[in-house]
Amino acid sequence: MRRVFFWAHFAMGLAAGVFVLLMSVTGVLLTYERQMVSAAQNAAVEVPAEGEPLSVEALSEAALAAGGAPGNTLTIQRNPAHVATLSKGRRDNALLDPYTGEVIEHAGEGMEAFFGRVMRIHRWLAFTGGRNDLGAAINGAANLIFGALLISGVILWWPRRWKWPLVKTLLFFRRGLPNAKARHYNWHHVLAVWSFVPLFLIIVSGAVFSYSWANKLVYAAFGETPGGQGRGQAAAAASPPPELAGGVLPLDPLVEQATKSFGNWRRVTITLPEPDASTLDVTVDWGNGIQSSKTRNLTLARDGSGLIGEPVGDVSSPALKMRRYLRFVHTGEIYGFIGQTLAGLASIAAIILVYTGISLAIRRLLRMKRAARP
Repeated sequence: MRRVFFWAHFAMGLAAGVFVLLMSVTGVLLTYERQMVSAAQNAAVEVPAEGEPLSVEALSEAALAAGGAPGNTLTIQRNPAHVATLSKGRRDNALLDPYTGEVIEHAGEGMEAFFGRVMRIHRWLAFTGGRNDLGAAINGAANLIFGALLISGVILWWPRRWKWPLVKTLLFFRRGLPNAKARHYNWHHVLAVWSFVPLFLIIVSGAVFSYSWANKLVYAAFGETPGGQGRGQAAAAASPPPELAGGVLPLDPLVEQATKSFGNWRRVTITLPEPDASTLDVTVDWGNGIQSSKTRNLTLARDGSGLIGEPVGDVSSPALKMRRYLRFVHTGEIYGFIGQTLAGLASIAAIILVYTGISLAIRRLLRMKRAARP
């Protein structure tokens, strides 16, 4: 049986190795995409020598002047030298200078274009143009084969006898090995063990994006269907808007109220209100922007009388929470900078696994060819 798994592992590695290598290389390049794009955008802000950043109220007026409307969102960073973001839709955003309120054109576009191309290669093998359906199918299949390689690799790695002198040779890098074959054999086994968990999570989450059946399985696990009710029970229990006892306050004291209990906040997202609205919706974020466990949604009375109800976390359905988790465990971002780093290191390990696997496979094929000559 072990022999069957070996040859299956051997054949799958040769069939999908190049595509796994390409996905791994692009995965490494995408490791810190969010931080690098953000840095490029913030670099476009020219901080005046003695200037003060605009107030939240002034930035909201600048957002409306830039084409925003009530219902759009305005995200303001805690760092006053970082851009503010007006979001009119999922892909319709404008960056605002925090000192002038003007729209910053083309900020970070070169960086975004680079990562956009890398992403399209990573997902769809699209070296030019947009989505490539054939490339997407190839990458999806290669991802599943990579998962099968990991599982068969565990079976092949499993020691026949659990004795420490033998096991440690499969867990740790060894020095003084006599040749490249021995080194590659050692690297292949050691890296496969230590990168198994992050690579398995990357592969499973990638399958959910690639295949509708995998996506449906996520929803089915929670008794839901894709496109069904996406909000939890807490969303239905919203308090009725109060009648204003006094006049409408500027946004700055309201944002100060919202962040008072969150001393480590990094950004605030305001839903631009209607002029006569009695409430203001604010989201306070102390994570990296995608960690829903580190955000709270608040509703404030615009007359300054305080918070309406309690701060609310993510009220999505369990299936949508899992879908979001899988989306960002694929990049490691769900665990912040450390998670991204681990995902990047796992991708580097995958590159070496492909290299050493192909190296060992070629050596075996050459030995088989030499043995067949007589």
